[in-house]
Amino acid sequence: MALFLFRFYPVLLPLLLYSLWHWLAVRRARKNGSPMPRFRDGPIFMLLMASLGIAALCFLALGFSATEDNNKGSYIPPHMEGGKIVGGQVRP
Repeated sequence: MALFLFRFYPVLLPLLLYSLWHWLAVRRARKNGSPMPRFRDGPIFMLLMASLGIAALCFLALGFSATEDNNKGSYIPPHMEGGKIVGGQVRP
């Protein structure tokens, strides 16, 4: 679960901030009697680019934080030996 939040929560943060901006803008417009802002009037493109940038940085951080200690051997996929299927295995 922590890995899921590490990967996807930062991406959703700019979109949540955008939704907060829109909610506050609608509330302000109702209070002042001014026209309602449309959802696309805000900085949606920049927030989407920020989301993509944050996602890329999180994936890079995750990739560089992996250590060689996690590598316990090489994976051998399932194959046939002597007419029988040998299951996949990890060999040191």
